[in-house]
Amino acid sequence: MAQHHVPTSLDQITAEVMTDALRSSGFDEVVVSSVSAERIAIGEGFLGELARLTLDYSAGSGPATAIAKIPTTDSGLKPIGDLLDVYGREHRAYANLLSQMKVRTPQAYLNVGDDESLAYCLVLEDVGGHASGDHHAGATLEQARAAVVAAAGVHGRWWNQVDQFDWVPPIDSPLNMGLQGMFESSWPMVVDQHGEQLGAEVIARLESFLPTVSDMFASFGASSRTLTHNDFRLDNMFFDGDELVLIDWQLLGRGNGMGDVVPFLTCNLDPALRRAQESDLIDLYRDTLETMDAGYVHLDDLMNAYKLTLNFWLSAWLHNSVTKGETTQRGEELFERIITRTLDAYVEHEAWELIGAHDLSPEMR
Repeated sequence: MAQHHVPTSLDQITAEVMTDALRSSGFDEVVVSSVSAERIAIGEGFLGELARLTLDYSAGSGPATAIAKIPTTDSGLKPIGDLLDVYGREHRAYANLLSQMKVRTPQAYLNVGDDESLAYCLVLEDVGGHASGDHHAGATLEQARAAVVAAAGVHGRWWNQVDQFDWVPPIDSPLNMGLQGMFESSWPMVVDQHGEQLGAEVIARLESFLPTVSDMFASFGASSRTLTHNDFRLDNMFFDGDELVLIDWQLLGRGNGMGDVVPFLTCNLDPALRRAQESDLIDLYRDTLETMDAGYVHLDDLMNAYKLTLNFWLSAWLHNSVTKGETTQRGEELFERIITRTLDAYVEHEAWELIGAHDLSPEMR
C-alpha cells in the first residue's frame, strides 16, 4: 500500500508536495511557493513522463529545479510499463539500493509508490547542469574509463549478494526467455532492411544463434552473481568532472555484468577508439572488480562471456531497429550508429565462435 499520496499527473506535484519532499530531504526551512513543469524527452522512447520542475520559494533555499518521473499516461504504453515493472523497479531501487551503490546517482527528493494501483512518482535531483554523455557522438576515452569504473562499482558492490532481491528479475526471467521468439519473428525484416550491411556470413552466423537465445539465458542464469543496470549507455550518464552520475534504473536486473559492459563498449564508442582502448578498458573493469573481491578470475572466461553476449546484443539491436515504430531523426541516426559499431566489434571478435557455448563454467570470485 502507498504510505503517502502518489501523484499520478505532473500537475499533482504541487508546491505543498514539494515543500514536504524537500524538508524530508534535508532542506529543513524551505517553503515552496510555486511549481512549474516543462515536459522533456518527449518522443525519445521513454515508458513514462519526464518533466523539469522549476521551484520558487517563499522561505528558505532549495534546488532551483528538479526532475519528475511518473508512469506514462498513454493507455497503450502503460500496460507495457506495468508488465515490465519498470516503474516499480525504479521505485524500489531508490528506496532500497541506490544509496548503497558504489556509483553516484541523483538524490531522490520524493519517492512514493503504490504496488496495488501501480502508481509511482519520483522527483529527483536535476543533474542536467553537468556534462551529459552523447550516445550519438560516442564516448571520449575519459568518459569510457569513468563508465567502466562505474559499472564495476555497481557489479562489485552486490557481487554474490543478489539472492536477497527477489523483486529484481534474473537474467533468465520469463520475459527474457521470450526474446528468442521475438527475434525469430522479426528476422525476415532484419534481413530485408539490413541484409546488405550485414553480409551473407554474418546473416548465416546470426541465424544459427537465434535458436540458442533461450539456452544462453538459461546458462547465464547460473552465473548471475550481481545487479546490472541494463540500460548502461551514454544517454543515461552525466559527468561531474571525473565523477559519473548514472540515471534511469527502470531496467535493473540480475546478471553476470556483461549486459552492461558489452553494449557500452561495443556501441557507445567510435570503432577506432574501441579497437585502440577496448583491452585496457576491460582490464580496468576487471582490476576495479578485483579490489572488491568480485568478478571473473580469468580473463579468458570474461572474454568468452563477452563474445557470447555480443551475439545477443547485435541481434537485439537489429530486432529493435525494425520493430521500434516511429522515432525522431536523431533516433534513426542513433540506431544506424549502434548497429554499425556493434557489427564492427562482432566481426573483429569473431563472436560467432561462442554460439552454443553454454557449458563453459567460468571461475568467479
